[in-house]
Amino acid sequence: MRSFKEVTQGNPIMFYEYLAKCLVGVTVGYLLMQTFPRQSGQYYWLLISILLSITHDNNSKVALDRMRGNVVGSLVGLVMYLLHSPPNLLTICLGVAVTILLCFNMDLVGVCRTALVGFIIVMIYEETHSSWTGAIYRMVGVVLGCLIGLAINYIFRKITAPLFQTTGPIDDEDTVDNGGE
Repeated sequence: MRSFKEVTQGNPIMFYEYLAKCLVGVTVGYLLMQTFPRQSGQYYWLLISILLSITHDNNSKVALDRMRGNVVGSLVGLVMYLLHSPPNLLTICLGVAVTILLCFNMDLVGVCRTALVGFIIVMIYEETHSSWTGAIYRMVGVVLGCLIGLAINYIFRKITAPLFQTTGPIDDEDTVDNGGE
């Protein structure tokens, strides 16, 4: 396990920035749930996706990949649900195989587990609710949550970038005169 100093690169502001970003994300998600109480069940996916998308190092690629993985898993879950409802062992195994195959082909191996979780959630949700619209709502919630997380990462990166810029010593090799080489 990496130490606090390694993760924050010796800058405790990074810890407070991550904490602030997560609190902003939870606040946005919570306010959306309160604003639209009839759809509040769908905002759980949004809130989870916001928190999964926010990174301590403002890495937008991670958030985009997680969003893609969730969409892949949700779509495969929807297709498997439409293929055979209620799901059985064969459709679940087929869905797992298709999800993994798509993640490998789309260079999303790093978020394959996220896609598989999305697939299983859709399959279980659809089985208990007997409605294909849940997969669509889940995908919309996930994409919106990831976009909100991306926006929070972007805004904080713009605000805090000057705090993380350091002017290190000049590298001695850069100043050595190589005799015109």
